[in-house]
Amino acid sequence: MFTKIPTVLRSQEIIDKSFLKASKITEPYHPRIEDKIRKEIMDRVSSIEASSCSHLNKLVKKFPAIEHIHPFYRDMIDLMFDIDHYKVSLSKVQWASERITELSTDVIRRLKSTKKVPDLTKLMREYYGRYSSIIMSIDKDLAFLSACRNWIRQIPDIDTEMPTFLIAGMPNVGKSSLLATLTGSSPRIAPYPFTTQSIYIGYTNLGNRRVQVIDTPGILDRPMDQRNEMEIKSILSLKDIRGTVLFLIDASENSSYTLEQQENLYEEIRKSLLSPILRVQSKSDLTSFRTEKIAVSASTGDGIGQLREEMSKFIGG
Repeated sequence: MFTKIPTVLRSQEIIDKSFLKASKITEPYHPRIEDKIRKEIMDRVSSIEASSCSHLNKLVKKFPAIEHIHPFYRDMIDLMFDIDHYKVSLSKVQWASERITELSTDVIRRLKSTKKVPDLTKLMREYYGRYSSIIMSIDKDLAFLSACRNWIRQIPDIDTEMPTFLIAGMPNVGKSSLLATLTGSSPRIAPYPFTTQSIYIGYTNLGNRRVQVIDTPGILDRPMDQRNEMEIKSILSLKDIRGTVLFLIDASENSSYTLEQQENLYEEIRKSLLSPILRVQSKSDLTSFRTEKIAVSASTGDGIGQLREEMSKFIGG
C-alpha cells in the first residue's frame, strides 16, 4: 500500500514537464494557417491537461485514504503529520486536477470558434498563465505530501490481520534471542520512521495458525518518564495491533536491572497497551531461582515448548 505511492513532483516540475511535452506537438500540414495553429494549440492544451492531471490523480489514488487504513497505520501517520493537513492537501491536489480539466475544456471550446491567429495565440498564452497559477497554488501541498510519502514508506510493514506477539522487557533480558529461537530464522528488519531503531519481525506456526513475533528495541524496554512525546505515541499505536505481549523477566544474577525495576515496566506496559500479557522468565539456564510459571532459555531451548503451548492458548490454536 505504501510502497506504491509515486514520487511527488513539485509545481515547477509538473509545469516544465507538461510544457516540454506540449512544445513537441506540431501539426504537419493544413491548407489554412488558422486551422493549423488552432489544431496545434488544441492538441497542446489536451497534452498539458493529460500530463498534469494524470500525475495529480495518481497521487490522490495512491496515497492511502486515512478512513480506509488500519488504525495502527493511521496512528503512525499521526505521529509526524497532522491528519487534517494530510486530508486537506490531498483534497487540494484533487481540486487542482478538476480545475485544470475545466479550464482545458473551456479553452478548447473557445478555440473552436476563434478565427484569427492573434486571438488564437492570445488564448494559448492565457491558458498557459492560468494553468501555471493553478499548479503553483498547490506547491506547498505537494511539498507536504512529498515529505509524507518519504516518511510513510518507512512505516514497518506489519500484517495487522495476523495473530501477533510483541516481545517486551528491559534491555538485555534476551528479547532478540527469544525472537530468533521462536521463529527459527533471521528476522525481517524494517526501520521506524521516527527513530534510528528498527523493528524486527519473525514468523512461526502455532498449531495450524501462522503468527508473527515482533521485537521493538527502544520502544517497549524502558519507563515512560524516560521517553519523549513521540516515543510515547509510538507505544500507544501498538495498541491497535491484535496481539499479545510476551513480557520477559530476567531474574538471573547477571541481570542489569532489579526485579522491582522490571515489575515497574511491566505495570506501565500493562496500563498503556491494554493487551493480554504472558509473563516469561528468560535466561533460566543462568539461575535456579524461579519467578514465573514459564521459564525459558534461548541458549538451551529449555521451556520453549511450554511457551509455545501457552502462546497457542492466546490465539485459539
